[in-house]
Amino acid sequence: MTPATRYLAAWLLSTAALLAAVATFNLLVDPYDLFRVVSLDGFNRIKSHAGQRTVMFKRANAERIRPRALILGNSRAEIGFDPDSTAWPPAMRPAFNLSLPGTGPLSALEEFRRVQNMSPPRLVLVGLDLLDFRVDPSAPGGAASSHPQPDKPLKGLRDRFSSLFTIDALMDSLGTVKAQRDRYPTSLTTAGFNPMRDYVGIARSEGYYAMFRQRNQENAKNYARGWKSVYAADGRPAPAFGAIAEILSAAKGRDTAVRLVIYPYHAHTLVLIHQTGLWPAFEAWKRELVNLVESAPAGSDVELWDFSDFLPYADEAVPARGDTASELRWYWEAGHFKSSLGDLLLVRLFDEQTRDSQWGRRLTRADLEEHLARQRAARDNYVRTHPTDIAELAALVAAATPR
Repeated sequence: MTPATRYLAAWLLSTAALLAAVATFNLLVDPYDLFRVVSLDGFNRIKSHAGQRTVMFKRANAERIRPRALILGNSRAEIGFDPDSTAWPPAMRPAFNLSLPGTGPLSALEEFRRVQNMSPPRLVLVGLDLLDFRVDPSAPGGAASSHPQPDKPLKGLRDRFSSLFTIDALMDSLGTVKAQRDRYPTSLTTAGFNPMRDYVGIARSEGYYAMFRQRNQENAKNYARGWKSVYAADGRPAPAFGAIAEILSAAKGRDTAVRLVIYPYHAHTLVLIHQTGLWPAFEAWKRELVNLVESAPAGSDVELWDFSDFLPYADEAVPARGDTASELRWYWEAGHFKSSLGDLLLVRLFDEQTRDSQWGRRLTRADLEEHLARQRAARDNYVRTHPTDIAELAALVAAATPR
């Protein structure tokens, strides 16, 4: 064997050994919860980097769990609804949170179909957010395709290969091991829920006022500069409504009950919706959702619930600037509610003894306009009784409004 050949052989063996070591480490740490070789406290139990590959993580666990109840939506649902909560009726367990941050109804439809193809759930809870239905009112209508693209051949194998042999996976594995000793690590549970441990740390170091302030600034800019209609130029509803209609149709075909839920919004968010001129779209959105639900296929088990009331939870007072000791019970900031409020919402949906509650309303054509009028009156009362908050929010809107 020549020196060059020996060198090449040594290099190949060293490279193979290095790749084997990396793959073994990634396999054992398993940052995306794909392999489950070991699960140890202090080593890899907390999946702090699962959010780096949220879709892969959640699809794999949904296939493993085969839930009876499925949660779909955006980050509000991922953070607000805990599948392991005792508020879920026994017949709806196990539940799984397949909500994907930054996505809307088109993505929810795709994920719902994937789960149905594996094992149809008994119930699907779909979180609804006004922002996911806004469209450019000057643009022509036309629904975007809501049919999921089939997975490319061998995609699952490629995902697992990249989870073992790539530098990104190695860095996520190292981060996962480190996070086991962090006091407030980010994480996703194996049921797809985000417990927001990192927000606990932020709240205790910066205070809830700072968290609300930042979210309110982001919302003011988004609402002031974004579209303010849920209808296209030709009067047709936004494509997102079509995706919801397809969810209802697919659910009816497999005897799956559907609960459409308009999220709880903190009063600051509701006020910003009003101050930025979005309130007419907010009401039009609810009217269109009612029309959609009442046009669902005959025999469908579908209900539309509105939890965007000012009372009794949306008006939770925000601690003063600099207060890092106080903790809120219902909200992380104006954009996301805590699972404590999500649990009450679930009880409201499933416990018949709470059906006379003043929070949460099942929407039908019969009393929709009365319900919307009550919400406007509650909004106006909040504006009158919280002048300091209103002035601060108005200043954010003024700063965010294009000139």
